[in-house]
Amino acid sequence: MNAPRLERAQRDDIDAFVELLEAAAQWMVAHGIEQWRPGAMHAQRSAFVAAQSAGEVYVVRDGARVVGGVLLRSEPEPIWRDSPEPSALYLGKLVVARDRVGRGLGTRIVEECERVARERGVAWLRLDCVASNEPLARYYQRIGYYPRGVVNGLLRHDKRVAPLAGVAVGSLDAIDFARWRPDSVATLLFVVRGGGVLLIRKLRGHGAGKINGPGGMVERGETPRACALREIEEEVGVVTTRATPLVELRFQNTDGSSMLGFAFRADDCRGDAHDTAEAVPFWCPIGAVPYDAMWDDDRLWLPYLYDRTPLVGEFLMHRDRLVAHRLRPIDAAALERAVDTVRG
Repeated sequence: MNAPRLERAQRDDIDAFVELLEAAAQWMVAHGIEQWRPGAMHAQRSAFVAAQSAGEVYVVRDGARVVGGVLLRSEPEPIWRDSPEPSALYLGKLVVARDRVGRGLGTRIVEECERVARERGVAWLRLDCVASNEPLARYYQRIGYYPRGVVNGLLRHDKRVAPLAGVAVGSLDAIDFARWRPDSVATLLFVVRGGGVLLIRKLRGHGAGKINGPGGMVERGETPRACALREIEEEVGVVTTRATPLVELRFQNTDGSSMLGFAFRADDCRGDAHDTAEAVPFWCPIGAVPYDAMWDDDRLWLPYLYDRTPLVGEFLMHRDRLVAHRLRPIDAAALERAVDTVRG
């Protein structure tokens, strides 16, 4: 199959689209996923016919066969009424034929929806999933969609698909990360113990006032791992000798400045954390981490650190706010080498 191209559905495509949705619903129920229910898509057939007439149903074909589809609407879904955005499209009912799952077709359909949005001059693409469907939520977040809270049991996500105008760097696609050279290198170290994580409220320096893990800037002649171990002792008075790197963080600011970060996990520490001039430490249950008081990107990658899943994240920041992101796996050995490299 050549690179799939999303096209508006014809009237004769609706039955095939509905059957794809029903097959997906049956698979979800069989695997304990509460997203769609068998029979519900047949019941909505007349609504899909109306949506097709309005030009809101899109499909992907392999020859004459419909192998994927999606709804793409400009009318806001009810769950977004508290957050109006005049320049947005709303993606729903994304589906891929069961025999095409795992081949990247779903991601390609989402990318095609982003293309359609840009061609229409729309800045944002919005979608949702059942809040309990964590694998699907993580999938959307890996490909650049940001979680915007739960409404009526649905976790909302959106992504800016149009570049920012009037800035030095307007999109992640404008950055060649293979040649990217950060202005500075920083570390974070999270001690995870007994279902809790050691956090700090930072009192001064970069991120003052925010909650995060202990950390700081790598000094000349120092490795990132050594920096992480030094900083946690200086900031909160505890010592750990083993720190596992799990996340590489690449931050590009729209003004042209940049920073490379490494996030480590330790499973224990010695000593009692105490207040310093740098930070106020506290232990927090992992399920109650106050993401709203942290950097925007933290809620995207911290769950991978808890799961011990090596990850690299690329982030475009504008005035300390996250504009765009991507997440992808990283080789653990490569990450180990990076954090043991002395920084000049």
